[in-house]
Amino acid sequence: MTFELYIPENLEFRDYLAIVQTARTFADGYDRKDAERLRAVVGPIIEVDYRLVTETIPNKTYSPDEFVAKFLSPNLLGNEKLLTQHFLGQCYVKSAAKDEIVAEWQQIAGHGKWIGGSKSLKKKVDKTNDGKSYMEQRYTKLDGHWKITGLKPSLLYEIGDFNEVVLGREVQ
Repeated sequence: MTFELYIPENLEFRDYLAIVQTARTFADGYDRKDAERLRAVVGPIIEVDYRLVTETIPNKTYSPDEFVAKFLSPNLLGNEKLLTQHFLGQCYVKSAAKDEIVAEWQQIAGHGKWIGGSKSLKKKVDKTNDGKSYMEQRYTKLDGHWKITGLKPSLLYEIGDFNEVVLGREVQ
C-alpha cells in the first residue's frame, strides 16, 4: 500500500482559517473552563468517540448543552483543581467539501493537579499526565459558520496516569 498525499483542491483559505480559529477556540474552552467558548464552536450535535484514548468516556452524540455539561463537569475538565493545556500542532486536512471538512491535528493534552488544590502564583502541580495524540475533528458549515460536529482522538502514548490526574481515581 502506497501513501498518497491529499491536497484539497476546493479548500478556500478563509475556510482553512475558520477551522484553525474554531479548533483553537475549542481547545481554549477546555483549558479556560469556558462554557461559552465551547458552545460557540460546537454544532447542534457533536459526535464524540474517545474509545482510542479512554474507556471512561462513552462513544456518544451530544447536544451543545449536554457536551458542555459533560466535559466541563467537575468530574472531567471542569474540576477546579485540574489545570489543562491542549496544544495543537500541524493540521492535516483529510477531506474537504463545500460544507464539511475533516482535519487531523497533532495534539498534546497536558493535565496537572494543583498542589493543595490552590491556584497559587507559583502554579505548582503535584501530579501530571500528558497525552500525545492525533485529534480528528469534523467541521460542518452551518448558516455560514464552521462548527465542530465530530471528535475522534487517537492516543499515541501518555506520561502519567490520566485516570488518577483527571478523574481523581487510581487504577488497580
